[in-house]
Amino acid sequence: MFLLLAMVVLTLGVWAGAAQEQNSCLICHSEIKVDYLESVHTGFGVTCIDCHGGDPMTLEMQKAHALEAFFRGTPQRTEIPELCASCHSDPVKMKPYGLRTDQYAEYQTSQHGKLLAQGDTRVAVCTDCHTAHRILPAWEPRSTTHPENISQTCAQCHSQRDQSVHSAALAQGNTKAPTCATCHGVHGAAPPGVADVSKACGMCHIAERTHFEASPHKKPMDEQSIPECVSCHGSHSIEPPDRKLFDMVCTRCHSASSKEQLVGQKIKTLLVAADESLREATQLLEQAQQRAVDVSAYRSRLIEARSYFLQALPVQHSLDIVHIEELTRRAKSIADDVRGGLHSLQGVFTVRLLGLTLVWIFLLLVIVVISLVLRERQGERL
Repeated sequence: MFLLLAMVVLTLGVWAGAAQEQNSCLICHSEIKVDYLESVHTGFGVTCIDCHGGDPMTLEMQKAHALEAFFRGTPQRTEIPELCASCHSDPVKMKPYGLRTDQYAEYQTSQHGKLLAQGDTRVAVCTDCHTAHRILPAWEPRSTTHPENISQTCAQCHSQRDQSVHSAALAQGNTKAPTCATCHGVHGAAPPGVADVSKACGMCHIAERTHFEASPHKKPMDEQSIPECVSCHGSHSIEPPDRKLFDMVCTRCHSASSKEQLVGQKIKTLLVAADESLREATQLLEQAQQRAVDVSAYRSRLIEARSYFLQALPVQHSLDIVHIEELTRRAKSIADDVRGGLHSLQGVFTVRLLGLTLVWIFLLLVIVVISLVLRERQGERL
């Protein structure tokens, strides 16, 4: 009797467990099954009814969609942020996962949230960026919020897609490069104001911002409400900073023969000269290394020279000619010494190679002479 009762209890328990796992939603809505099963929600026990309501225990549509089962169906776009926030703003629910609970509050302060509150349903809501059913973690390369995919995600609405040096760095696998969200914010996305542009850029370019604030550009640009960094570098089409920038950008504000333009050209000359010396020295070092020559001493000096040059790059934003000249002079001087040393080393290598070639030629001639002498002697014997 006890055994029979135990079997009945066990059977009921198995039946109850199977019933809990049953989800008729995925039977009828099979088109979203794969997406849902890949979602992070599935792994954390978030089911269809948590967002849509209804009864997942029945295959009868009327019962599954009954109002008594709190069925709400597909939420309206205006309802989506608040619906997601019902879990994501709950500290108790989010604490086990270490997720922030202020994202809905930030969204309401964003340009998206403000326009949605005004009735504009074309703006982005949670599902536009994260998708509805296939929500993947941001570190997953297939995720719509992965750094390499952010630009494409934002481009669904914003046609001014990032085609800058930042985007190129992301395409090369540098996930630390800034994305749209880095500059504009994530859930609190908003275009930075004129006074905030340098702060946004300065989050990454700390040294550049520090030197710019000490430059003669800072005060007049603030007085005239001119956005700082983007005025010279652009915003979504930022090109790599090179020598062309001085010729293309400075003349927007300064005439070609002005004192300011001459300062810019001098800075350009100093940077270009140091850069070219470093490039030539690096090329010679690589050539020497390919010939199995010990270049460790020259490599360490070249690292020192490049360090001075890299220090000069952010300093140029200060327009401090004396400081820039000091750093570039050190970089160029060391690079020139390395070039001279490598040229001498290359000359020694060439002489050694020539000497070795002559030795081999001499040995080859000796072998030929010996061979001829031996043949002649063998002929005499015969």
